[in-house]
Amino acid sequence: MFYLCVTKGELLVSILSVEELEKYREAGNIAAQVMRRAKKIITKGRKLIYICDVLENEIRKFDAEPAFPLNVSVNQIAAHYTSPIDDELTLPERSIVKIDLGARVDGYISDHAKTFIVGGTKTYLKLKKGAELALEKAIEFIKPGVRPGEIGEVIENTIRKNNLTPITDLSGHIIERWKLHTGTSIPNSKPRLGFLGPKLKVGQVVAIEPFVTTSDGSEKIYDESYSYIFSQIGTKAKSKDAKKILEKIEEYNSLPFALRWLEGLLSETKLFSALKELISYNSINRYPMLVSKSHTPVSQAEHTIIITESGCEIITQIK
Repeated sequence: MFYLCVTKGELLVSILSVEELEKYREAGNIAAQVMRRAKKIITKGRKLIYICDVLENEIRKFDAEPAFPLNVSVNQIAAHYTSPIDDELTLPERSIVKIDLGARVDGYISDHAKTFIVGGTKTYLKLKKGAELALEKAIEFIKPGVRPGEIGEVIENTIRKNNLTPITDLSGHIIERWKLHTGTSIPNSKPRLGFLGPKLKVGQVVAIEPFVTTSDGSEKIYDESYSYIFSQIGTKAKSKDAKKILEKIEEYNSLPFALRWLEGLLSETKLFSALKELISYNSINRYPMLVSKSHTPVSQAEHTIIITESGCEIITQIK
């Protein structure tokens, strides 16, 4: 999908600096290149852990790092599923698959998501197109001075006009160096007091990500009880094993990391025990799998953009 967006602007460069702008662009281009690879491996029966490992390693081949664990969320799972160690799950014969990935270049982050269909149905295709159209209309609308609530209104109206339902519990976000989610959220619906939100400014880096479900589906999601994605939020630890984990995850600089990225650090029993300790001390935060409350299928589309003087630049698409 191609959008009419400004690609460069002197004011943008002066706010971000030429070096910062180029690193964001590099991170975005890597995400776009790797997402192109995703299309080739999303096939029925494919192990989810294979998809995670292959695409994360593709990011590393560009001398970058994953900005967060690759999310491969199937059917009613909206977000935050990444394979645990020794995951045996495979893609069902008929499935709607959300791939959400990002690249990190010297702390500068991109965030990009697409929906893929395996053995699809008309419903899955409608959901996929609905998320893509909502993203397209939102990006066309964005310019300096626009408020996040106004973007949410565009997203919601586009989705509902197609007889679909926005997932309003999930939202886009502002990105900064080493910070995946910071500051203002970008809603997927019109908030009650959206006119009070801060205006977007030239040079801000923003991830726009509509989530869509069926007309009879719920706008809400719920948290599953287990998590395979975590991030560091503190430094307190008692046991030697917990301290060993903290030493390892320092390299992620508080960005999310996958449980499987710790494979081999400790035995599985010790690993889970140490993680439990770190959670109890509020040293790490967990990201539970997010599921449609109505258990209806969900689609997603996401780009990272940079606000320019007269519009935006999409950094997560092939130039």
